[in-house]
Amino acid sequence: MDAILQLPTVLPKAPKKPKPKYVKPESLKALESMYFYWYYAEKDDGKYRCIPEGSRVRQTFRDDTTNALTKAIKAWFSCQNGYVARVNTTGMYDGRLKRYRHSGATHGVADLVGTFKGKSVSVEVKFGRDKQSERQEKYQRQVEAAGGVYIIARSFDGFLSEINNKFQLWALAY
Repeated sequence: MDAILQLPTVLPKAPKKPKPKYVKPESLKALESMYFYWYYAEKDDGKYRCIPEGSRVRQTFRDDTTNALTKAIKAWFSCQNGYVARVNTTGMYDGRLKRYRHSGATHGVADLVGTFKGKSVSVEVKFGRDKQSERQEKYQRQVEAAGGVYIIARSFDGFLSEINNKFQLWALAY
C-alpha cells in the first residue's frame, strides 16, 4: 500500500480592501460637547452630579454603525429635553424548546420611540444598504396617520436635517 495522500490545494484569499478612514462629522463633535454640558449641568431639582471636574468623562459618539448612530440620536433627544426609548424586537432563545420565541413587540416598530416637543416620534435607523421592510412601512403609515412623526435616519447629519424639517427648528442646538 504505497498510496500517496494528496492534500487539496488551498488558494490564498484575496486581500480585503481596507475600509476608508472614518471622519467624524462636525455635528457629532458638537453633540459630544453639548452632551457633556447637559450631563453635568444643574438639574431641575437644583442639584449637580457630584463628580469632580477633573474626573468627568466626555462621551464620544460615532455614526458609522447602526448601534452607534442609534446611541447618538438617543443622546441628542436627551439634550433637547425630548424622550426616546430604544425598542428591542429581537426574539429570545428558549433552550427548553430549542428555538427562538417571538419577543412580543409589534412587528415593524421603529428602533427609537418617544416624544419630542409634545409629539410622538419614531426613528428608524438604517445603515448601509438596509431598507425598510413591508411591516416597517405599514408602521410608518400608521404613525403618520395618527399625527406622529416618523424619521428614517441613515446618518447623524441626515437625522438632524429630518428633525429640523419636521419640527421647523430655527436653530439646531448643536
